Amino acid sequence: MAYEVVPEPGEEVHAKIELKLSKKAQPFFFAVSNRAIYIPRIKLIAKTDPYYFQRVRLEKVQQVTAKRLAPYALWLLAGLMISIGLMTTIWMMEPVLRNEPGTHRISGWPIAVFVCGFLVPFAAKGRFGLEIQFSDGKFRWKPPLVVDRASKQKITETIQTIVEACEKVGTRVLDKRKSA
Repeated sequence: MAYEVVPEPGEEVHAKIELKLSKKAQPFFFAVSNRAIYIPRIKLIAKTDPYYFQRVRLEKVQQVTAKRLAPYALWLLAGLMISIGLMTTIWMMEPVLRNEPGTHRISGWPIAVFVCGFLVPFAAKGRFGLEIQFSDGKFRWKPPLVVDRASKQKITETIQTIVEACEKVGTRVLDKRKSA
């Protein structure tokens, strides 16, 4: 991936963040210098590498916010997973429970969906994201949904590093993690 910071003459990079949680999760890249914030972007049409940094000058950055992500969509997803997993498990097990003759195919997928439906709210608990408002637009980063403590800690450290670097270069920072 070609997320590369090319500083201008006299520009100092204060933080270059690279977060790789797993092989399947898309890595997150971010950088802060004394003149700009570097936001990860992906080109829609590219012949070679579509990944690049958008350089946003500090004068254009209005606010950097670390805030709690609303869990409501994930709660809805959990409810759907529980109900669909339970219904398909019952439908799958019905011929076996009725002692119907013949062979019956039983899969672990409906049960796994049912159980994972109970885990999703725990994974969604205490999730924080990053929002950067600048004169030309807005950037939002919602970290991937993780369950293990080590990955959650890495995400927390990444957001903290970004917040501290932005405060260091004089950008207006609103950290809603403290009040949440």
